[in-house]
Amino acid sequence: MSDFLVFDLETQRSAMEVGGWNNIAEMKMSVGVLWDSSLQKYCIYFEDQVLDLIEHLKSGPRVIGYNHIGFDYTVLSGYYADGEIRAEMMEQFKGLNNLDLLNDLRDRIGKRVKLDAVARATLKVGKSADGLMALKWYKEYLQGDLKKLDEIARYCQQDVEVTRDVYLYGIENKYVFYEDKESGIKKVPVDWQEEEPVQKEEDSFQLSF
Repeated sequence: MSDFLVFDLETQRSAMEVGGWNNIAEMKMSVGVLWDSSLQKYCIYFEDQVLDLIEHLKSGPRVIGYNHIGFDYTVLSGYYADGEIRAEMMEQFKGLNNLDLLNDLRDRIGKRVKLDAVARATLKVGKSADGLMALKWYKEYLQGDLKKLDEIARYCQQDVEVTRDVYLYGIENKYVFYEDKESGIKKVPVDWQEEEPVQKEEDSFQLSF
């Protein structure tokens, strides 16, 4: 199997705090986590390491996530200047060798399903917390409880682990399951075989914190 990355991040602010879902780029990252199959380890990045995270994402292997194209990449784009540069970065992110499991499953079944619904049905495990709890922990971190940042990192890492294991299950079995509120456990055939990564020209932009 070719090397791959699994990516997730948590934000500092909610949609409500930044004026709605049209302003995802203003949410800012508290913690980002990558599973790197070539290193066989989790790589944890905090806000002051966001450029290192971006370079890791652009390093070549396939990037696996759950709504990472629409959400997590948009958060990262917020660290670049407004306007054309931010839009250019989004195009670069979208041009990576991505597999967004949320998007893929939505295309197959015609609706969005939560990661927790897929993980519980496929792996018999659930998420350890939720995004609202991670936002609460970040506020407590800002108030002086520095250990809360580590809690966010552990939660984010668990999401990455679940996403990785769902992906590997789909690769091995050619299907996954999800919980449907109306009809129970449903089986979804998937085709997640890896593609050759596309080489992209590297551009450099100045971060604006």
